Amino acid sequence: MIRPFAALLTLAAACGNTDNVIIGGLSGGTTTPDVLFDSIGSSIHGVATMRDLNGSPVGDPMAVVIMSNRSGLCGKLQAKPDYFRNPTEASEALIMTVRLAYVGTFIVGRDSDPGTAAEIVAVSGPQTPTPLHAMISSQINVTNFPNGGGNATGSFFLFMDDPYGTGTAHPFQGRFKTSYCPTLEGTLLP
Repeated sequence: MIRPFAALLTLAAACGNTDNVIIGGLSGGTTTPDVLFDSIGSSIHGVATMRDLNGSPVGDPMAVVIMSNRSGLCGKLQAKPDYFRNPTEASEALIMTVRLAYVGTFIVGRDSDPGTAAEIVAVSGPQTPTPLHAMISSQINVTNFPNGGGNATGSFFLFMDDPYGTGTAHPFQGRFKTSYCPTLEGTLLP
């Protein structure tokens, strides 16, 4: 079963926009559908402040990159800032955060990289999402991150946790070249 899944991942990565690629996958369970980014409909970046469950700001503004299978994501987030916490449609998204105004290699869990994180939110429709979180030592590489427009670029190699308790890390890797989304501030990221 592993070999056909690996072949499917390779084929999925070979199709579509080569500027935005996510290679990796996870079989669905009771709270998460299959996670396989076979197409990237939106790849956006901007600045956002993390928020607690009540929507109150927590910490400093962060540089945010979001890759999703849904097109028009910037407009969806502007219309519904809680899109990731209270989804209305089937979707999957990789959300990465790093310190604002820096480029380079950021490592989840490293003391000198506060706020570096990644999550995958995958839902099959309206439901309470169960995000996958990047584990310690996952890397996000940012080569360009313009604050007022342009394209953010970079790559990532992430080990995502297992929502099913098997203790297995699920690798996801790829690259991004985003479009600027000026309305990310106020978005309730998971």
